[in-house]
Amino acid sequence: MQEQITVIGDICKESHSSFQSFFKHDDTTSVASVMKEVITCGAIEGSDEHFIASELFIKREQREMFLSMSVEIRLGWLKRKFSVKCHLIVTVMMKTIMK
Repeated sequence: MQEQITVIGDICKESHSSFQSFFKHDDTTSVASVMKEVITCGAIEGSDEHFIASELFIKREQREMFLSMSVEIRLGWLKRKFSVKCHLIVTVMMKTIMK
């Protein structure tokens, strides 16, 4: 029984190690690689689109969403994301002023 528990523990350690290794080597969705794709789709460093990408792509889900799109629509998507953020900020500011 003790031997079986030891074997199960060893298997768990190996599985965990493999899982960690997979995520460390998965560079396709790293922030750095996705930010390169931002430049490739036409966003200029320092632009509104580049800025919003730097905020969005902290989250893996947002990076994956961006990468799932065709290169042709990525820049437009970033522009819309920036526009929505600006609209929300203005809305909050107006509500604050109107109080």
